[in-house]
Amino acid sequence: MRKTYVGLMYPQRDFEALKPFRHQLMELKIKCQPGGRDYMVLDEVQVALDRAAGHFTGDPAFYARKAPVGNGC
Repeated sequence: MRKTYVGLMYPQRDFEALKPFRHQLMELKIKCQPGGRDYMVLDEVQVALDRAAGHFTGDPAFYARKAPVGNGC
């Protein structure tokens, strides 16, 4: 039986919803010794999430994007 892969219908929305999780990972990393085993494990998860977001959205810097700047109001 042949199986087809549809993919994510709304990858930008789906990965946008994961921003709080990514932020939590970064908060946990702050509590760990930089370069230590705990830090590195959390870093690997963050890097994997960043790569997945880049792959599915087509934007390798998906989580690095800044919010649009308003008109000063």
